[in-house]
Amino acid sequence: MRKRRVNFFKHDFLINQLMQLYSFLLIILSIVIMLALSAYTGLERFHTSNRLAENSSMQLDTYVKERNTVVSTVLGEFTNSDTAFESLRNYLQLSLPEYFSYSNEIFRQTGQSVYLPNILYRLLREHSDIEEIIIQLDESDDLLVASPRAPYGEKQRGTKLDLKNRLYFARPISQPSNYAQPLGQVYVVFQADTVMANQAADNEVHGIDSFLYSTNGQRLFQSATGLSSSEVQMIDTAMAGENAHLLQKDYYVQQQTTVSGEISLVLLSKKVIWQEIIQKSLFIFAIGAAIIGLLLWVLQRTFKRYTSQVKTIVAATTAVSQGNFKIQIDTDQVQQELKEIAEAINQMTVSINDYIEDIYTLEIKQRDADMRALQAQINPHFLYNTLEYIRMYALSRNQEELADVVYAFSALLRNNTTQEKVKTLAEEVAFCEKYVYLYQMRYPDKIAYHVTVDPELSQLYLPKFTLQPLVENYFVHGIDYQRNDNAISIKAYKKDAQIVIQIKDNGKGATKEQVMAINETLQIAEIEKQTSIGIKNVHERLRGMFGNGYRIEITAQKDAGFIIMIYLPEAGIKKGMTHGV
Repeated sequence: MRKRRVNFFKHDFLINQLMQLYSFLLIILSIVIMLALSAYTGLERFHTSNRLAENSSMQLDTYVKERNTVVSTVLGEFTNSDTAFESLRNYLQLSLPEYFSYSNEIFRQTGQSVYLPNILYRLLREHSDIEEIIIQLDESDDLLVASPRAPYGEKQRGTKLDLKNRLYFARPISQPSNYAQPLGQVYVVFQADTVMANQAADNEVHGIDSFLYSTNGQRLFQSATGLSSSEVQMIDTAMAGENAHLLQKDYYVQQQTTVSGEISLVLLSKKVIWQEIIQKSLFIFAIGAAIIGLLLWVLQRTFKRYTSQVKTIVAATTAVSQGNFKIQIDTDQVQQELKEIAEAINQMTVSINDYIEDIYTLEIKQRDADMRALQAQINPHFLYNTLEYIRMYALSRNQEELADVVYAFSALLRNNTTQEKVKTLAEEVAFCEKYVYLYQMRYPDKIAYHVTVDPELSQLYLPKFTLQPLVENYFVHGIDYQRNDNAISIKAYKKDAQIVIQIKDNGKGATKEQVMAINETLQIAEIEKQTSIGIKNVHERLRGMFGNGYRIEITAQKDAGFIIMIYLPEAGIKKGMTHGV
């Protein structure tokens, strides 16, 4: 990990510094975006909860108004006339048979149905959310209680009511002829689960608690599933003492008093809101951190690959600056603009190598050939004079054949010791003829030699010792002196804008593997110290003089001889002449 960190913050290349700058900007920008997104999410969460709280407060207020209307309707059934009120009073004071007779008599006399059980049954059917209707008259020890379980009502002994934590609305009941004098109470108890309806689930999720209190501070309703009993008790205490402002430390409070005096209280928990905001912010930062990590990893990988490619190019240029002009950059390992740079460097090194081959290698090879030729020279003038004396003596003795041999040898020796770097094709061929002539004199009737040169090519300049080493290879390695049909030929002609020089023999030849090894040796473009002027030496000097337009092909078969084909560009005639000058 330490090594990776060090590599990540290296300053050896500009690209690494750019990577650090981009990484820093990426992190800063990501943090700003995450903070802005977290703030937006928090505000949106707060506004959403606040809207739900306002809706809850409006829902409570609407519910209270509607239920007060229902209570007024219930109350009206018993106080819309003195007859209805008397029917209620008699129901509580008379037995059921006596009350039944009473209600029938009223119906017979007035045509008005005041039968209380039917009225209660109808009210419960019309208002399905009524849990109980309780009527208490001060003058009676019984209570009239009607519920879905007992829809026709029933009398219960006792005047003590326990309506704690139940959702009810109370109205005083009076005789219609005297509203100023209350004679009892009507209590209508409603089902609490219908107060918030479908909004209760949203309130629970968003930490919204709803309460409804009576005018004396008694809790009539609560929708606070997320609160503990102690927290509910604390809220009840605050509302009983009319100290709702004490709740503002932990809650956002919305409080309203209805027309009938009930107090609706909606609490928005600060703890729940902030917990959710923090959770969402942590989630945003976790996702952001993961994205930043991924982007930094991709950035690091991309820049690392780019840096590696730059290092490869820098290493190559360093090697070139130290004199290694053979180095080549693998362009498959670099991309885009670096690939163009690498190709340019490769082309530059190739051009430099070609230049060295043209100027330096040719010079060295030629000097090497000259020096090896000079090693055999022992006082050239003395040798020339001595050989000329021998030749003249042979002529004086009528030994013309011996005189010709001495002349040929003298010519070879003179050619070896001269300092020219190039020779014409005609001179090279004449030199080879004298060389072959000496072998013919040594092995009479065993060697045939044939030369065909296009007259237009006779003045073609070639590096000195171009053809002689190729002919010498035949006499050193290929000839069989037991045979009488040994033959070697030299042909020079033009074909398809090329100059072709062919050296062909019928010697021992070579196997495919040997020919392949020779060709592989010729493909190695290196300057080597050689102990002889062989094919490799000839190949390098011709390539140095004629460049890419030159090529050589060597073919052979076992016991069937060699064929050496030298191809030169037709423009090589002028180039050779230029070198000759």
